[in-house]
Amino acid sequence: MDRPALRRVLLTLFGTGPLPDLSALNEADWIELDRIAQDHRLQPLLHARHRGSLNIPSAVLARWQTAHRHAAMVALVQQADLAETSALLEQASFAPIALKGAWLSVHAYPEAAQRPMRDIDLLVPADAVIPAYRMLIAAGYEAGDKVEMPLEDVVRLDKHMPPLRAPRGTWVELHHRLWERDGRLDHASPQADEAAMVARAVPGPEAIRYLAPQDLLGHLIVHAIYSHRLDCGPLVLTDIAMLLHATPIDWARFWGDATRQGWRDGARLLLELVRQYYPSTAIELADDPGVPTPAALLEAAPDLLLQELGTRASAGLAAAAIKDGPRKLKQRLTGLRSAAGEQPVARNMEHEGGFLGWAGSRAVRSLRDLSQADVRRQSRQLAALSKWLDR
Repeated sequence: MDRPALRRVLLTLFGTGPLPDLSALNEADWIELDRIAQDHRLQPLLHARHRGSLNIPSAVLARWQTAHRHAAMVALVQQADLAETSALLEQASFAPIALKGAWLSVHAYPEAAQRPMRDIDLLVPADAVIPAYRMLIAAGYEAGDKVEMPLEDVVRLDKHMPPLRAPRGTWVELHHRLWERDGRLDHASPQADEAAMVARAVPGPEAIRYLAPQDLLGHLIVHAIYSHRLDCGPLVLTDIAMLLHATPIDWARFWGDATRQGWRDGARLLLELVRQYYPSTAIELADDPGVPTPAALLEAAPDLLLQELGTRASAGLAAAAIKDGPRKLKQRLTGLRSAAGEQPVARNMEHEGGFLGWAGSRAVRSLRDLSQADVRRQSRQLAALSKWLDR
């Protein structure tokens, strides 16, 4: 079975709809399907959904069980690091708000193991993020070795600071924006009413503040569609389904916010995908559907949700050239960071052997990756999604 077909089988296994026909999968197919699941942190939830299944090879089920057990242990460490980091920031009056998986894993999923987190995201005010970052370093958090711009330029152009490693090993990202700045990506970015979302933040029983669930829903959608063009993986579909099962949503207000802030079309696309793979989820689409989501984008979603992690940078580079031509490609290849109304900054490439070393390595990788039909197809799909988001 080819890789696109395997992606569709995996997404159906991952959802809660009828099971696909698995009889056509051979041993090599199951090994490849499991590899994709591992890359996208899906094994723990697949274990929870299919433990004891007679339709899945026992060796695959055993690997999913092992991944689930490991995720449960990691979650305990991450929860301790989240509590400790939030307390440090709160004591210093930085008013942190935990984002995405921090709330979902504990308050929406049946168990934290089913929702593995790569890192902890904490929102702090933009004018305080550099002091907060330096305070955590003074407290024993370690900065990575890939700080590519002065911190002041990071605050101007990016949405989060370079990652820090907590003493127990969890990666922590301090965010100073919820969404990417317009002009940072290959398509237009919506504008968040961040002040209102911060004001609506709610305290959890762990003495940690979170985005209100309705604001978290909007944040998940914009992060997945506009910031990542779905390459953040299919966990976002389960995140939304679990959130909607856990808490009521004021759909009239939701669609009003989406329309005013410019992410209504992205919300419709993602919620249609949730309906497809989680058919029992209660979702109210807007009374005025506007322009329907193109069928080609819905059909491309499995390929974009389950992109190969090692080749997605090359797919994104080619997509920029397809959508915006040589100008955008030149900007990508010169390593510039920019945002609307801001002076561009050249990234520090010393960790990549300087600019020439980085550019040469990037060119070789991209040429190699783009020799694959699967990567070229995803480049076209990414460009089509960006053009649609730019309307």
